[in-house]
Amino acid sequence: MNRPRPLRSPRAARGVSNIIAAILLVAMTIIAGTTLWTLTFHYPTQPITLSYIAKADLKEPVWGDPTDCVPAGYPISPGYTWNNAEQNAWWTECYNNQIGNFSLMNATEIVFTSVAPTNIPLSEIQFNFYCHNTTNGPATTTLVSGTLDTMTWFPGSTTTAPPDAPTLGFCGTFDARDYGGGAFGTLYNRLGIFVPITDNQNVIHAGDTFILYVHTPDSVYDPAPPAYDGSVPLGADADDYHGAPTWCFTTPGACQIKIVYLGNPNQLLATIPVYAISGAGQ
Repeated sequence: MNRPRPLRSPRAARGVSNIIAAILLVAMTIIAGTTLWTLTFHYPTQPITLSYIAKADLKEPVWGDPTDCVPAGYPISPGYTWNNAEQNAWWTECYNNQIGNFSLMNATEIVFTSVAPTNIPLSEIQFNFYCHNTTNGPATTTLVSGTLDTMTWFPGSTTTAPPDAPTLGFCGTFDARDYGGGAFGTLYNRLGIFVPITDNQNVIHAGDTFILYVHTPDSVYDPAPPAYDGSVPLGADADDYHGAPTWCFTTPGACQIKIVYLGNPNQLLATIPVYAISGAGQ
């Protein structure tokens, strides 16, 4: 005769189930923790914004060119012969430092009024000056292209320009590469310079300014540096040419500035029509 099997205690069954559930919970926790460490979340890229205002009809010293400078206190005039003391003063005040009397030239300031985010490196912001052929076709030439960190130098600020400082190219048929043949005749600072609001800054700030020279007839007095024989060749830009050609500032659509963010992803931050900000001929 078969005896009935004793029934298991419900409490014992629940005890086993609790143990299994605890083990599974621990395993799931380990898996979930591992997954949290290995997942990568991709958030939308923060947009970059850059605002500016333009101030036209200004007069700015031609800091980018020591040949447009005379030592303080020396009234140089046509036909004047420089003595040794005056030549030494020119090297000290005009070339090695910025304390001489520099020519004042028509200029427009592009002042950056706000930027977001606030940690954008100057090395990732590119300044481009383009010239468009508005007469014979859509051909576009580049007068200068460089990042802002390489466009802050001018004679006297440091010993030499940085090795990657941009040089001038073409604006239409105007070849600015070797104009005047001067040692600094090809550097960007004949067109303009970037002036940070604080020294030794690596990122762009509100208040940073780009000075753009406006070349109009007789816009700059050019004394030229002392020659080896002490003579002084005088005349309007006898040795070089400052700024873009005049037609950039008098012809709508002829020239434009584009400021580009070079980071990832690349972004066009601003398109600035030169005619609209020049103040020339107005």
